[in-house]
Amino acid sequence: MAVLRGYAHCEICAENYILRAGVGIEKSQSHTFDCKSCGIPISVIVRANPPTAHFEPEENVIIDDSEGENAVVLNLHPFFAFDSKEIYALMAFPSLLYCAKIAPYLRVIPEQKTLGIPTQDVALQFDVPNASNLWNTVKNIFLLQERVGQNKRVIKAIEHYEKQRQKYFTETKVSNSKDVAFNFFDSLFYPRFEKLLDPAIELIYAIKSDHQQGFAEFCEFYSNHLKAQHSRQYISIFSDYFKIYNQLRQMVVHSRIGDEDVDEKIVGSKSFEAVKLYYGQAYESLTSFFVIFACLNNILVGRSYDQFQSMTLNKYMKDVSKEKKANPFEQTQPFYAFTDGLDSTLRNGSHHASIWRNGEKVFYRSGGTGAQREITYSRYLHLCNKLTISLAVLFIIELKLGDD
Repeated sequence: MAVLRGYAHCEICAENYILRAGVGIEKSQSHTFDCKSCGIPISVIVRANPPTAHFEPEENVIIDDSEGENAVVLNLHPFFAFDSKEIYALMAFPSLLYCAKIAPYLRVIPEQKTLGIPTQDVALQFDVPNASNLWNTVKNIFLLQERVGQNKRVIKAIEHYEKQRQKYFTETKVSNSKDVAFNFFDSLFYPRFEKLLDPAIELIYAIKSDHQQGFAEFCEFYSNHLKAQHSRQYISIFSDYFKIYNQLRQMVVHSRIGDEDVDEKIVGSKSFEAVKLYYGQAYESLTSFFVIFACLNNILVGRSYDQFQSMTLNKYMKDVSKEKKANPFEQTQPFYAFTDGLDSTLRNGSHHASIWRNGEKVFYRSGGTGAQREITYSRYLHLCNKLTISLAVLFIIELKLGDD
């Protein structure tokens, strides 16, 4: 990935900057950072038309032709974070470190037949180019197929998705909405995606095989009472995620490979107002979908899908608080693994907007006593990504519920 160098100064206080930004294959990348002098948010856009690229001003900034006096170096990257000693370093190359992190997880892919694309191009293989725009195509496929008489438009949208992915992976083949969803989220979130999906699917198929009547009764209940509502909620939360993907993707590598060493990382681009409510929204969605695992777990232990050890399904859905939704299946690891990253106190702060940022720390107030807590900004982004990966896997699981 090339590094673009440019010069700018803060429109408010005139602090000078040397901007260094990693340039990917996407034509536009937005970055927001706090002015080191006055603290006002500055936003710039990287416009790329390979092999050239340039900075454009967006907010509170003037782009300059040459380096200003006592200029501060600031590093930006669309896909990676920086160590604290690198964020203001003139020779920082985080892609070298991250490529080493990613290398053990790269898939071996077939030789590309066209375009001269290198077989193991990390920038393409461990990312989905133009993911936010591509999500709109995925979303439209699912919205259209819910409407009568839209089959031709659904087929056209699936073909469009396939063509977009074939630009980078010529072997891509998708024939229906399930294929599209799996290809998109698997490409975006592996290997964590498979580590959650495979054990859960294996267990669900075992439940289906060993408890055929109970499983069929649950599927009927799901189809009649949960499916449509869940589908709308998935579309909504994923749309929220891709609106702020440029922010969250800076830490997504860590979530994907299971690397918890995130607290010392610093992201170059910070737009906290855009992301501060997302964790609470993702928490609410994920825990509400846990009814799927709760019902399946009832069948697994020999009960009807709607009968818990000490309550009915109606009571579980209406009266059990979100932080306790996973309790019924806490001994069933393939399902309970989806709770990784859930923090009810952070949810309370994010969901009720009692959350704020100061530098590299996020502060929030929990429920109950209202005690003030804190985490690093990088960990906040990391947790947002972890919950989103769990949501993506659960979305695929729900799509597979009716499979033979």
